[in-house]
Amino acid sequence: MTCKNCNSELSDTVNFCDNCGAKVVKKRITAMGLLSDVAQNVFGWDNKYFFTIKTLVSKPGILLGEYLGGARKKYVNPFTFLVIGMTVAILTFNFFDEQFIEANKGAQKAQMEWMAEKFGGPYASEEFQAEQLESSKKQTKFMLKYFNILVVLLLPIYSFLAFIIYRRPYNYGEHIVINSFIQGLSFISISILFLISLVTHPLLYGLNSLLLLVFYTYAYGKLYRLSVGQSILKVLLFIAVLTVLAIVIVIVGYGIVYLTGKFG
Repeated sequence: MTCKNCNSELSDTVNFCDNCGAKVVKKRITAMGLLSDVAQNVFGWDNKYFFTIKTLVSKPGILLGEYLGGARKKYVNPFTFLVIGMTVAILTFNFFDEQFIEANKGAQKAQMEWMAEKFGGPYASEEFQAEQLESSKKQTKFMLKYFNILVVLLLPIYSFLAFIIYRRPYNYGEHIVINSFIQGLSFISISILFLISLVTHPLLYGLNSLLLLVFYTYAYGKLYRLSVGQSILKVLLFIAVLTVLAIVIVIVGYGIVYLTGKFG
């Protein structure tokens, strides 16, 4: 018997080729066999994808450290991991698009009610709240339409901010890898949280930002071996820089719109 991949001579009793490592296929392809392979490769708990999720959740410092250090064969490629998570989120949110919009609206409304109670002022105005809810609805629809483009655009920005704040020993490209893993996992967790909120309470979905923030703090803290206090300070700095950047982008955007309207 010879290996179908490299033509090396094989014993009839082996299951894997000693030369190239390929699995020795001894049976013909059947419909049931194809379904079995799909179930094993996609849904099997021992495959790379679920192993990557399990390790990333329980031991993010080990997974990220090993992958960046060169031990990559046992984990899913970070960009493949990101694309899988992004695809699951896109399919989930677009299939339940109306419910997704309502879930975001409910979370936004609860936030404004809390701010109205604590700070009063414009937040207590029903007109102001209605305007904000309408604006939030438009933003949600925009996000649904351009979700994949937003992910591609935001990933380099998040990674660059992390590179500036956390610095050595990892370079910018390695921070892109780190954030690809974190974002890929966040899309899966957000999708699950959203589906659970459909049968429980819409406000449950509002926890997604908090959970992402907690995991971001946890994952980077473990990778850099930071104390809890150091991890929190780093993340707060990350949020502050991101907020300033968002404000600058908004100001520049309004400026462009104003100049275009004035001189156009």
